[in-house]
Amino acid sequence: MWRTKFGHFLLKRSFEMHPLLIVFIVCTAQICSSQDDAKPLSDTYKSCCGIEPVTFNVGKANVYVPNVFTPNGDGINDLFLPTINSEVKALINFTIINVAGDTVLFNRRDVILTDPKSFAWDGKRYDGKQHVGPFKYGMAVYNKNNELGIVEGKGCVIPCTPEMAVFRSKEGCFYPIQAGKEGTLDKSINTAEKGCF
Repeated sequence: MWRTKFGHFLLKRSFEMHPLLIVFIVCTAQICSSQDDAKPLSDTYKSCCGIEPVTFNVGKANVYVPNVFTPNGDGINDLFLPTINSEVKALINFTIINVAGDTVLFNRRDVILTDPKSFAWDGKRYDGKQHVGPFKYGMAVYNKNNELGIVEGKGCVIPCTPEMAVFRSKEGCFYPIQAGKEGTLDKSINTAEKGCF
C-alpha cells in the first residue's frame, strides 16, 4: 500500500465521512484564494505537464488521469476525471485540493463507476468561482482482488486565453480526450484544442 500524507487522508475518509471534514469543506468554501484575477502565463504554469505520471496500476486495474483540462464549456476537455478499466472494483473519495493542500476544491466520496460524469470536476471551487492553475488530486482505488492503491498527482486548469496557446502542443500535456481503452493514455489521440487558444 502506498502511504503519503494525502493518501492517508483519503484512506481514512474512504470508510466514513467525519463531521470535521464536512465543517472543513464548508468553511474552506468561504475562503477565496488569490486566483480571482487571472494573469498572463507565469511561473505558476511551468510546473504543468510532464512531471507527474498519468497512468496508474493496482494489480490489473488501470487508471488514467489527465494532467491538464480546459473547462471553457465547448464540450472538449471540459471535465477532469479518471478513466478506468473493468478491473477497477471501486473508486472512493475522489478529492481535489489546492497546491498548498489547505483548501478542498472538490470531493466525491462515493463514485458511481457506471456514470463517470457524476464524479467529474468542472474546475469550479465550492464558492462557484473558476479555479485556474495547478491543483493536486487523490483517490483510493480497489481492484477486483480487493487490493488497495492510492492514486495521487498534480494537474492544471488551463484557461482558454491566447497566452496559454503553448499548452495546445506542449510536451507532456495529456488531456481528458486522450483517454484510451482500458484506463490508459492514448498519445495518438489529438488534444482537439484548436478553438480554445
